Amino acid sequence: MRVGYSRISDAQQQVTTGPLAVAKHELEKAGADLVLLDVGSGRSDSARPQFRKLRELILDRKATEVICPSQDRLGRNTELILQFVQLCQMQGVPIRDLNGRELEIKTADGKLMTTIVAALDSHRSDLYSEKVRRHLSAAREQGFPAIPSIPFGLKKCRNEAGRFVSLDIDPLTGPLARQRVDWFLKDGLSQTALFHRILDKHPEHTVSQRQLGRWLASPLLTGRLRWKGKTCTEQSFPALISDAEHEAIKIKLAASSTNSGLRGRQVRLLTGLVKCVDCGKGLSYKTYPGKEYQYLRCSNSVCVANSKRITVDQVFGVLQYSLSEHAKALVPILQRPKTDPPEVTSLQQQIEVLRTVSGTDEVIEKKQAEINQLRRVDHESPGWLLVGLMRQPMFWVAEDAKLNQILRMLLERVEVQLEDRVKRSKVVEVRARTSPAVCPLPDDQGDIKMRRGLDDVLVAAEHQEALKAAMKSLCL
Repeated sequence: MRVGYSRISDAQQQVTTGPLAVAKHELEKAGADLVLLDVGSGRSDSARPQFRKLRELILDRKATEVICPSQDRLGRNTELILQFVQLCQMQGVPIRDLNGRELEIKTADGKLMTTIVAALDSHRSDLYSEKVRRHLSAAREQGFPAIPSIPFGLKKCRNEAGRFVSLDIDPLTGPLARQRVDWFLKDGLSQTALFHRILDKHPEHTVSQRQLGRWLASPLLTGRLRWKGKTCTEQSFPALISDAEHEAIKIKLAASSTNSGLRGRQVRLLTGLVKCVDCGKGLSYKTYPGKEYQYLRCSNSVCVANSKRITVDQVFGVLQYSLSEHAKALVPILQRPKTDPPEVTSLQQQIEVLRTVSGTDEVIEKKQAEINQLRRVDHESPGWLLVGLMRQPMFWVAEDAKLNQILRMLLERVEVQLEDRVKRSKVVEVRARTSPAVCPLPDDQGDIKMRRGLDDVLVAAEHQEALKAAMKSLCL
């Protein structure tokens, strides 16, 4: 099978000139039976899944020839190129570009030519990186936006002199970007599922999985420029997503990061949530034949709590108590007028002192940026979400996978102190994604008594809209 391969470094290139479509047409015309296309830097193969697939086809002897538009499309790393050419040579797979040149290192001239071209490609990439850094530094010094690349769905706006001064929603890719956000939030897709849907529905505007996570979390989508490496507090151009949606995306991405390594496995209750207080590692499930209970244990061989355990029922009971009591404590806090967090007051006092000292302008600017960042953090959405869920009587009886997904959105971590005897093990901290974050614990974890029912988490009628918005933002 003759395999064609090409790549581009950035998705923005695909938006402007569509080089992948051109490369695919040329490679098919040159006789490629299968064409593999990537969006990723040529410096490595970490963000190029199709390049790794190409290597697998060569190792499995399924590829009889590799065709590429030019050598730099295989990569811009001299060592990577020489290793790839050597692999093809060992497997008896020839490599040729669309100009008819064969890449080989069997002969002295061939090795010299391949090495020189690879070194020149690598040098060109390094020069471009230096130029970008130099231009960004000059833009920062002049007070212009310093953005090396803009997120998918946006376009640059320039003044009469051609200087980049602002951003706007791209009429071509903006609707596609908005659709991707809706898939992630309203359809409830995971980041991996969203990546595969983009490959299926938007093949002309593909993106790597790593870039997809960065794109979803980009503050630029909320209409805020970045000046001098800091994000503006005020909206500077039309927003692609709302602040509530941006906060919901961050919560969902943070929750999914605690579930790494579980793909293809059954998701049980509390999976990826409960940590050992001694080593910080997640606890794993353990069952014993003939035993009534399921256990969570530390499987870290170098931890002092290795193989010690706690019952799942105890952790689950503590969570029921802690989250319900925490929701009750949050209601009066959420109903208050919004105020600055305590850290803001402390930073403002520091700024007042620094203003009396000459030469502290840069330090004052950094502390003001910290204040702006603290004021932008939305602590209310997770709080309203928790209150709303605690008011649903069927919340705790949901299926394990669904309940675990929601708990990961609500909780940052649950820490457990494991002892030699199971009955002595206990939950020492339940930390939510709210502000305040630490949830109260029951006095006796062996005999947990709910002081009040879940139904007395009462919220005034005027706050029903906030509850609905929080629940809707996370598709619940």
